[in-house]
Amino acid sequence: MRIFSSFKAEVLKTFYRKAVVITLLEQSKALTMCEWIEESDSEGNYIRTKKYEGKLYVSLIPGNIKDHLEKIDSMEVREDDTFILSYPKSGTHWVFTIASMLRTGKSTYIGSPQFLDYNDVEVLDKLPSPRLFASHMTFDRLPRQVREGKGKVFVVSRNPKDVAVSLYTFLLKLNQADFSGSWEGFLRFYMEGKMLYGSWFQTLFDWEETEATYKGDNVMYLVYEDMKQDLLSNVNKMASFLGVTYDQSFLEEVTDRCTFKTMVKTIIDEIKPQDQEFIHRMSDEKKLPIYRKGEVGDWKNHFTVAQNEVFDKLYQEKMRNSKCKFRFE
Repeated sequence: MRIFSSFKAEVLKTFYRKAVVITLLEQSKALTMCEWIEESDSEGNYIRTKKYEGKLYVSLIPGNIKDHLEKIDSMEVREDDTFILSYPKSGTHWVFTIASMLRTGKSTYIGSPQFLDYNDVEVLDKLPSPRLFASHMTFDRLPRQVREGKGKVFVVSRNPKDVAVSLYTFLLKLNQADFSGSWEGFLRFYMEGKMLYGSWFQTLFDWEETEATYKGDNVMYLVYEDMKQDLLSNVNKMASFLGVTYDQSFLEEVTDRCTFKTMVKTIIDEIKPQDQEFIHRMSDEKKLPIYRKGEVGDWKNHFTVAQNEVFDKLYQEKMRNSKCKFRFE
């Protein structure tokens, strides 16, 4: 009986150890895979995102996110590669257009940026230089070689009220949007951080941490409102950062071509066939629904007094330790 009892005890111990190992493996696997997050409320507002390693992402990111991020991490970067990082609707295409003109030396519209977030790295590898990429992810998700100092990175930020309005109107124009609902419902999700690419605040804090800790000199920080106030000065700074030299007349031409009013008309007149196909996949609009008013302070036409008071309270609370100051009008 003692022999049997000892044997039984050993079997149970072995079974328990295997069960623990299997549980740990399952937990580890769960942490490395993304999950779909769907939020809805009683008023019919709905938003869908992907979650990976605690961060929210847009559903367009392929597969389980992990595999795609690993390919981006090991991507071969060229010295003249340019990366534009931003939270959605913060001036991504605007900065891309300026940077493309400075990189090519031609003041012509060349289309939309290639997004690291959605495109296969194998396709991006084959693009001719100079390559310009965009991403709504943070610095830690860029290729490892970029984080080691290769290529150039523009980080552009914009006040969160105008971002909210621009993102809401943008999502309404998409054929297959991850959000549906009212402005009130959208604003609740936005303030709670239940948004494509997560919280505007947390994204800003991630960039602040990068600025404070990253020792490389290949990152330039831009502010949307500053560019609206003095575009020529920012174009000059961007050219200097990229290490390109042009006479002042060309920089002034780039500035003129990249004022919002001129740029929108240019894009309509000079739109490329490949962009037209992309537009039809995204939206029923005749032009890319990424350009709207481009104004500072348009949020006043959408926020109610009560919504603005609630948002201001949240903003003061969240930003109490931030060094960033934004203009809202």
